[in-house]
Amino acid sequence: MKEKLIGIGAAAKLSGLSERTLRYWESLGLISPVRVPSGHRKYSKTMVKKIISLKETLENNNLRINDLITSSGFLQDEILKKKVKDLSQFNIGSDIDEGYADSKGATRVHPLTNLPDHFFIQQEIDRRLSEGKKTAICYIDLDNFRAYNLRYGYQRGDKLLKFTSLIIFDVTRDYGNPSDIVGHLGGDNFVIITTPDKYQLICSKLVSNFDQLIGQQYDKEDRENGFIININRKGAILKYPVMTLSVAVVTNERRNLAHYAQIDDIANELKQYAQQMKKSDFVVDKRAS
Repeated sequence: MKEKLIGIGAAAKLSGLSERTLRYWESLGLISPVRVPSGHRKYSKTMVKKIISLKETLENNNLRINDLITSSGFLQDEILKKKVKDLSQFNIGSDIDEGYADSKGATRVHPLTNLPDHFFIQQEIDRRLSEGKKTAICYIDLDNFRAYNLRYGYQRGDKLLKFTSLIIFDVTRDYGNPSDIVGHLGGDNFVIITTPDKYQLICSKLVSNFDQLIGQQYDKEDRENGFIININRKGAILKYPVMTLSVAVVTNERRNLAHYAQIDDIANELKQYAQQMKKSDFVVDKRAS
């Protein structure tokens, strides 16, 4: 028998935390609610109990949530390890795998992030264009993601992709339209479908939030150094800075766009330019028909 799921509002009320706090804890990797195709979060009562336990642990030990390094699932500060004996409390995952299976059966979603996949995104973009809707498509790439995988392994890389998907989704929900869609095209490529009047704020907030939070996905030493070190096949030592975000924005506000492939070509050109900036940023195609 499946455990009954509740929404984020009910989970916040039961736990005594705000919805914003629950979303922030999720972005840190502390909690993993079930995601349905609409993007809404669902919590089990078992998870709520664990959230309450974590909240009490923090309060009893006079700790802040930002004292925790959560990307690897354990505390890395030796002083905090002595304070908190049961480290399992800081790795709250979803107990409802069935919820993910039900979600995947409802629409085309990426198996890792449960976001709409590239097939769904292509159909949605073509639909909006055919209906003559003013549309802005934001293509998102992670810079130096491959180096991160080599340094920490693919499992950590998958966690980082989930972490990134949460940031993108939350920013789009908070600053976009109710009809906006966040998709996962595969690998470290994501997309936001929004409108020309919203992309500026969405991209600005996305870049800012990503830069503030990405350091938590690195080990303490690498985070403090500001780079990771990998050795290539020839034995050369290579340094890679902390990951950045490149966003390419294509819109039909000033030019005619007729097909997904046309948008994809424009976006690839813009992304190459954005990646040359060596920092998180977004670039916009401002050419007119």
